[in-house]
Amino acid sequence: MTGSYLRNTTPDYLTGEVFACESIKGGLVLLNGPLGCRFYHSYGFGKNTIQESGLWHLRGELELKNAMDDHLLRSQYFAGTPAIPGSNLRYEDNIFGTWEQLERALRDCLTEREYHFFAVLQTPGTSLLGEALEQNLSRLAKEYEVPFLFLESPQFSENAFIGFDETMVKLLHLLVPEQKRKKQAKAGAPRVNLFGFYTYEKFLEGDLAEIRSLLEIMGIEIACVPGAGSTVEELQVLPEADLNLFFAPERCQQTMHYLEQQGLPILDFGSMPVGFDLTEQFVKTVAERLGADASPALVRIEKDRARAFYHLARRFGNHGFPKNIRYAIEGEASFVYAWMDFLSGYLGMRPACIHLLYGQCKGKAEEKLRRMLEEWGMEDVLETDITKVENAIVFGSGNTIMDAFLHSEKLYGVEIANPSTEYLHVVPKTYLGSKGALYLLEQLLNGVRMLGAWD
Repeated sequence: MTGSYLRNTTPDYLTGEVFACESIKGGLVLLNGPLGCRFYHSYGFGKNTIQESGLWHLRGELELKNAMDDHLLRSQYFAGTPAIPGSNLRYEDNIFGTWEQLERALRDCLTEREYHFFAVLQTPGTSLLGEALEQNLSRLAKEYEVPFLFLESPQFSENAFIGFDETMVKLLHLLVPEQKRKKQAKAGAPRVNLFGFYTYEKFLEGDLAEIRSLLEIMGIEIACVPGAGSTVEELQVLPEADLNLFFAPERCQQTMHYLEQQGLPILDFGSMPVGFDLTEQFVKTVAERLGADASPALVRIEKDRARAFYHLARRFGNHGFPKNIRYAIEGEASFVYAWMDFLSGYLGMRPACIHLLYGQCKGKAEEKLRRMLEEWGMEDVLETDITKVENAIVFGSGNTIMDAFLHSEKLYGVEIANPSTEYLHVVPKTYLGSKGALYLLEQLLNGVRMLGAWD
């Protein structure tokens, strides 16, 4: 029953709601509950993203005391952290109602700063109270002339991606004006929207930079990336894009159906472009759909492929990757399928364990993945415990890798998801595209060396 979850901690539906709302710049996302309910989300979001502040441009005009003297940061609602405040409910609020304290928190925030929208999310405890808060919130929203979203959060047994996906649909419905929801023609270079990225991505900045680079050299612009730091203004012109690209169906299945109902053009790639082959397929598919020239991107991919071949030949000669070293990987089916295409299809490595997460979000990628394993006669790797593998390179979150090291010393870990092991990445990195394939190969070559040193 728990096979589709992480062994240590799995984000829930509420967490998905938080990350969907926080992914849109200029919004206020407030948890209606005790302060303790917000600290995990505030820490996780703030740690994983760098958001530009208006203070950065003041330079010499700004004194340190001005930068630190932020009324909201010092308030009882933010409690010293810059994102996802809480209404700071107390014991008596659960008896007499939460509106009075919630209104105080909202007024404090909306008066201090200008927001493009606000979202109120009920925590598990406040959801059980069954309060009818929408009428009061509507009245407050009209007073401050700002749209709002009220989320009851009843589906705590569902995973974060279901919460993220369903909330993104609600946000698009709220923030994209009805008269603009249909396709709007616009002259100029082809423009696309990207779906399937979210703010808790391991290498969000580097991933988007790689996709942007591949598209730009084909003359294609990125208009909007809902779920990964877009502004309200970008969302409002979302229908003007020539194509909506979907990468990870586990994260955006309902969003894709919503846009289809609006008559917007859709391309479901089915997985992230990991490795050279899938990256080639990605640029060819997009170029064909938009009538663009894929050759500049294909030339770049071929150069990176040649670089990879040089290092593989230098390290292993004609023998290829060592046959005794296998890999273990965990993640959503669409991600795992893409990684298997590179690790097994390109490098010839064999899996020791495949741990699929978020099994409620099924799609075509899982079918292809299972069919691939059946052809190899390796269906049993789906039942293997990822923390009990030996002589393997483990791809997963930092927590899973550390857990695996408790059971075996002959492992090499490659972090592909959060939570992390506190290794600080200063330079943006990616595992996507041809540049990501080179970085992944670098990790693998060093992993093989480390495993060989233990023999």
